[in-house]
Amino acid sequence: MKLQTTLRSAAAAFTLAAAALPAAAQYALNATAVPEFGAPDYGTVTLTQNGLNVDFQIDLRGDMNFLTTGGHNVFAFNGTDVALGDIVNIHDASTQTFNAVVPGTNPPFGSFGFGIVCATGCSNGGSEGGYPDPLTFTVLNANVADLLGLSSGGSLGKAYFAADVINANGNTGAVGVTTAVPEPETYALMLAGLGVMGFVARRRRPA
Repeated sequence: MKLQTTLRSAAAAFTLAAAALPAAAQYALNATAVPEFGAPDYGTVTLTQNGLNVDFQIDLRGDMNFLTTGGHNVFAFNGTDVALGDIVNIHDASTQTFNAVVPGTNPPFGSFGFGIVCATGCSNGGSEGGYPDPLTFTVLNANVADLLGLSSGGSLGKAYFAADVINANGNTGAVGVTTAVPEPETYALMLAGLGVMGFVARRRRPA
């Protein structure tokens, strides 16, 4: 009886821990066809489950900004059961405005289901330097797993996400996430829940 009570309390504690910490997964922008960008990583893509929605945040390496060049999107990704109208609240760290489009494209990583494009205040790099990270937006009515599809038709290989960027020396091109292996922060939720479970079980242990 005591064991059942302990297990119920531990399960409840785990549920509370899960509710307190949004589930987040962070992926490294680890590939490019631009040798001038040097060795990876070139930034991160963080997906956070926020209730029924998923929040995106794309952070670039310190020497990089987003931009728009011909045939590229500022950012491109895939989504299962995602509608164009589900992609909302798109912002960067400056005054540019953005729209979501279908399909998305970011050579050499190929075609994606969706793209983010600059609408106003856009620049193509050079002396203007692009536009600063982070880029953030929300996908409504989605789970993180819905957004982990691969691109198609890329000459460099398939990618889960890709961004069009410029570095401090004026070199431009796309960087992509080709490995869907979350960074260690992804496991914070699970560890927090396990820690609470252990604490409750220890408190319930008979003297």
